[in-house]
Amino acid sequence: MPFQQRMGIMLFTIIVSTITIGIPMGYLANNGSFKQIEYNILFNFYTACICGLVYVTMSFVELARSKKLSEKELEVSRLRELKTKAELDALHSKINPHFLYNALNSIADLSITDGKKARRMTVALADLFRYSINYSNHNYSTIKEELEMTEVYLEIEKIRFEDKLTYSISSSNDVIHYLVPRFMLQPIVENAVKHGLKATGKMTEINIEVRNGNGNLEILVGDNGPAFPEELIPGYGVKSIYDKLDLLFPNDYEIHFANQPTKRVSIQIHKLIKNEPTV
Repeated sequence: MPFQQRMGIMLFTIIVSTITIGIPMGYLANNGSFKQIEYNILFNFYTACICGLVYVTMSFVELARSKKLSEKELEVSRLRELKTKAELDALHSKINPHFLYNALNSIADLSITDGKKARRMTVALADLFRYSINYSNHNYSTIKEELEMTEVYLEIEKIRFEDKLTYSISSSNDVIHYLVPRFMLQPIVENAVKHGLKATGKMTEINIEVRNGNGNLEILVGDNGPAFPEELIPGYGVKSIYDKLDLLFPNDYEIHFANQPTKRVSIQIHKLIKNEPTV
């Protein structure tokens, strides 16, 4: 109901109520006589008008104040969303240049020695960059999409290192539609390749599992590479995961690095989001 209409009804109600109550009170005050009833009605009418106008004025002032506060809150919210989007865009845009350099070098070499592998690697790299370009401008992606893009990355590395890299990816059907920050998995997997296979030259096994753990989304990435140091200092890749989770799941996540019983990174997201509009 419009403000003017509500205030008109309220003013009318105050006037009618005041006169209705004032007439019997005037009757009793005049010892059961209706003498000077006209003055009684006029007095109550003017009193009701003054009270009603005071009420309407206070309501209008409160409405204006609430509207101004709402506009400010909306503006603050809009600026906060823009800030979040800008920060996330910056995080998404930073693809590891060393990975790109190595991948392009491998494609150049394979184009001479093995054209089929070069083509596979080029197509995989194109898929990965199409995902990173983020045409839909979303800050979230589903677990299914994240696992697919992580597999694309691992396939690129597997083409490069052949039998020195193996991996497995598993997820339960009840979690594949949950949303997580874009490119959340790839930095962890890239670290496993970098510190495992590239640093030691030995066979590296990477196992990725996503599951529903008592109402939490659990993402587990294990590998057989060198153990995590006791005082782990996150590099850019791991820090970007913390930054994305801080922006999109503040206070609703945990990240753990463990060496026992097996070496793995575990991410727990306590707030489950499924098919919701993105930021």
